[in-house]
Amino acid sequence: MIVSAALVVTAAVVGFCGPLLLRWVLRARMPARLRFAAWILLLGSMIAAGAGAVATAFGPGHEAARRLVAWLRLDTLRHQEVLHLDEVVGVSGALLALGAAGAFALASIRRYRRQLRLHDRHFAELSMVCRASAGVWWLPSEEKFAYSIAGKPDLVVLSEGLARDLSEPELAAVVDHERSHLRGRHHRLVGFAHAVSAALPFVPLARQSPEFVAAAVELSADAAAGRRHGPATVSAALHRMHPVRSAATALRLEHLARGHAATGILALATAALLPVSTAATLIVAGAWTAAPALLHA
Repeated sequence: MIVSAALVVTAAVVGFCGPLLLRWVLRARMPARLRFAAWILLLGSMIAAGAGAVATAFGPGHEAARRLVAWLRLDTLRHQEVLHLDEVVGVSGALLALGAAGAFALASIRRYRRQLRLHDRHFAELSMVCRASAGVWWLPSEEKFAYSIAGKPDLVVLSEGLARDLSEPELAAVVDHERSHLRGRHHRLVGFAHAVSAALPFVPLARQSPEFVAAAVELSADAAAGRRHGPATVSAALHRMHPVRSAATALRLEHLARGHAATGILALATAALLPVSTAATLIVAGAWTAAPALLHA
């Protein structure tokens, strides 16, 4: 029971404290892969802790499955029995896991189909009104925007108004930024984050994952474009494209100004050690508390 309870609390701690760590990870100076690694570590450890609690409850010495059947048949009520904590955790955790897996699969399928429809519609419309040059579709619009859509073929779309407003190096940096999204499969990462949010909307770490991934992929694409064209060029393009600076744009400009040296290792280490240290501390504390009772049993 001590192990089950420790794992449940660990999953809760990671699920509710994870967003605070992710905000730190976004601010820290580290390569893009380490940001995604921190997110996966937190998400994976939360899921692993929850799954471990369920597995422990159904493991040797715990007859949760048999007692669940008996409870459903009202045998426990007839004999005035009460389910133990680890059995409640096992049963409720198993039902939660099934529901979350179903919601994740449904959200993934819906997003994949939406992505296909979005790509096909854009490709058909762009083919009629745009000119294509060097893999870039130029949309005749005075608005300043750039975006990319993954598919076959991948689409990089820029407005002609943006092309007239940016210098040639800045425009090349914007194109490379969008291509970095496609090379890094960033659209899949964003889709995965949205599916996780749909599966566990009541968990802050899952619910805020789309916002974190959306910011992280922009920082990743900025870094890739900056390595090729220079951070100053990417910053200049951002200033022209977003004259009214939002919080997201300010974060991107801040990282471009500071560089991307790997000085955020402490944030990554904290993300990795939080679930391990929490579980270990709770198990040791529980065992220490229960030791006198076990010795005198």
